[in-house]
Amino acid sequence: MAGKITRRDFVKDSIVASAGVAGALGAAGAGAAEKPAGAKPEVTPEDAAKQPMARGKIGDVELSRLMLGGNLISGYSHSRELTYVSALMRHYNTDEKILETLRIAEENGVDSINTAVWDDLSVLQKHLREGSKMKWFIAANPDQKGNMDQVKKAVENGADVIYIQGQAADKLVSEGLLELIGQEVEFIHSYNLPAGVAAHSLNTIIACEKAGFNPDFYQKTLHTHDYFTAPKPPVTEDMGKEDNFWCRDPQAVIDYMAGIKRPWIAFKVMAAGAIPPLKGFQYAVDGGADFVLAGMFDWQIVDDVRYFKTAMAKVQRTRPWFS
Repeated sequence: MAGKITRRDFVKDSIVASAGVAGALGAAGAGAAEKPAGAKPEVTPEDAAKQPMARGKIGDVELSRLMLGGNLISGYSHSRELTYVSALMRHYNTDEKILETLRIAEENGVDSINTAVWDDLSVLQKHLREGSKMKWFIAANPDQKGNMDQVKKAVENGADVIYIQGQAADKLVSEGLLELIGQEVEFIHSYNLPAGVAAHSLNTIIACEKAGFNPDFYQKTLHTHDYFTAPKPPVTEDMGKEDNFWCRDPQAVIDYMAGIKRPWIAFKVMAAGAIPPLKGFQYAVDGGADFVLAGMFDWQIVDDVRYFKTAMAKVQRTRPWFS
């Protein structure tokens, strides 16, 4: 019987095997055609990491183009049929871990976070009291009678930017209550704060534009369908019934948003973890998004920042930056 393999032996053998693979790949590439003279060198995440975080503006608020999602605050996760994941997230993201995550984000140039007014915001408020300069986007919705109490609460909590949550805005449009979106935008503006409208359905944004509302930004789902559980035709829903997609027709979003002359934030760009970060970020910024919202655990932030900077260094888009 072969001798017992120790952890040390396994690691040593893995390193040797990796080196052999790398050598083989190098040899295989030796005979490949050289890049044409003057070709732009490939941008690596390591090279991109040395660059400053890209920044933009929404209204008068300047912020990083990569934004931190609020799922670490809410404890909610899109996890398809894995019902335990949200509970796991809540157990992992203790108050101390949330504060650590916020500090790591700011240390790496991510200085904005997106939350909802109905979440427990005490940890974030503590972080801000300790001298943080994190910009705070808060989702707040009107009720069907036009009550703006959630907006008032967001203002009281210290929001830098307020917007209507995507599912709420989609529902208002589908129920014929579009005018409430316009009323909330005006109400937010009465506090001299930037106002936004989020959506899963492109029809929501189209309706707002046709109505002549004047939000400072839109927030729209955008992700490629190049992943295992992506929607298959025929699909008519804007969100997958199996919690597997949030952007039914990404090319239609890209095409329509190309004509929108105001900033827009892309979210769900990794399809809730089904798409690698670099691929999701690249698709979003190439597709015309001015900002990208991404849920990140503390241990993901450094790598995700590198990937986002890489995407920005390689960006190929025709839509101007509106911010």
